[in-house]
Amino acid sequence: MSSGGEFVEGWLVAQVLGEGAYGEVRLLVHARTNASVALKAVRGGAEQGAGAREAGLHRALRHPHVLRCLGARQHGDVHYLFLEYAQGGELFDRIEPDAGTGEAAARRYWRQLLDGLRYLHSRGVAHRDIKPENLLLDNHDTLKISDFGMATLFRQGGRERLLSRVCGTPPYAAPEVLTAPTRPYRAPPADLWAAALVLLAMLAGELAWERADESDARYAAWSAWSAGGIAPSGPWSKVSLPALDLLRRALRPDSTRRPSLDALSAHRWLRDSDEVDAGLAGGRPWSSQPCGVAGGNESELSARDMDELLCHSQPAHSDDLLAEAGAPLQRLAPRLTRLFLRCAERDALPALAEQLTTRGHTYRYLHPRVMAVECGEVRMRAWAVRVRETPAAGGCVMIEFRRARGCGLAFKRRFRELSELLRPLAAPAPPQRDLLAPLTPVTTETCRMDTA
Repeated sequence: MSSGGEFVEGWLVAQVLGEGAYGEVRLLVHARTNASVALKAVRGGAEQGAGAREAGLHRALRHPHVLRCLGARQHGDVHYLFLEYAQGGELFDRIEPDAGTGEAAARRYWRQLLDGLRYLHSRGVAHRDIKPENLLLDNHDTLKISDFGMATLFRQGGRERLLSRVCGTPPYAAPEVLTAPTRPYRAPPADLWAAALVLLAMLAGELAWERADESDARYAAWSAWSAGGIAPSGPWSKVSLPALDLLRRALRPDSTRRPSLDALSAHRWLRDSDEVDAGLAGGRPWSSQPCGVAGGNESELSARDMDELLCHSQPAHSDDLLAEAGAPLQRLAPRLTRLFLRCAERDALPALAEQLTTRGHTYRYLHPRVMAVECGEVRMRAWAVRVRETPAAGGCVMIEFRRARGCGLAFKRRFRELSELLRPLAAPAPPQRDLLAPLTPVTTETCRMDTA
């Protein structure tokens, strides 16, 4: 990669969209056309060949509710996957802690999630890590299942095999997954279990338990209720009776007693009114990823652009790779994790740093305007950006927080904690049209990706 932040000639590494144990996901923007794709770097480690397996499986999938894998390329021990760029961000960004998304939105997204899972299972693919952080939204607010790093084939040639690997994210993993080494399990019921817990998070804004094991008191209470005991407290009290009935069916501890995907899809709660709440009526109200200029038209990348990006890889249906016209970093869509402070731009992150220190959190500067923050298991990045002076807000600075690693709901709670600590500096949010996105140093040189 050149010193100017290019991945290959003409393609700038714009910013980090997410990171995890596998590596990072970054946004690539074409310098000439402003086309944008997501780049996932899967680094070699204990499980050699993981990137190639993920790319091979993901590229074979094509469905409206599955994120597209456009191609792959390998450099040293790093396997790069070129993915459809989901401008709407992660589903967790729509989930307010202790409140959720609202029932109408939850119903809409869950229908789409079931449609995507129906397709995957019809292809013999088990995802094995369904959670809000792995569910993305495009600029039409359509849900896309992403991150196939743990996915596997459970059926080939009409023959189904049982799975014996413990994997996934503990709060969403089915009880049979946690005992997999001694008792192999069927894949579809486990994916549906995780999907049901995503639904609960959307409805209640909190997780049901830390892990589906009798050692977890909240799970033990749920398990006892499923066997005819007393109704547990917690998030279940926030859920309507029809939705609770669906959840009780989908979260039966015995996987052989859980309804099939088709049976869940026919549940009366999913057949209720398609009422659209105010958040959905506006199109795409929140975003954890930058968006293109409103009204931009889509156009295809040229063959030359595609060759520059993918080099010797074999992209699936490269003629369908779409570019978002208009600079994707010029405007920012509204997000729930922004603060507006009445202070000089140079003073915004030091003010945040002072509060982080008082709480025992750690941080480091990536750039004078970009900070990496660690709050226990939650990692985030904070950008400080001066916004245009307005009569309502005067001159102020916006700090935008992005989750890098950890539970989405825990990230939101940390954000609320920091917001309260910085309240003495709070300024009113300016109108959306007056927000200016971070450009130049923040999006190229300071966020460069090392391919070594």
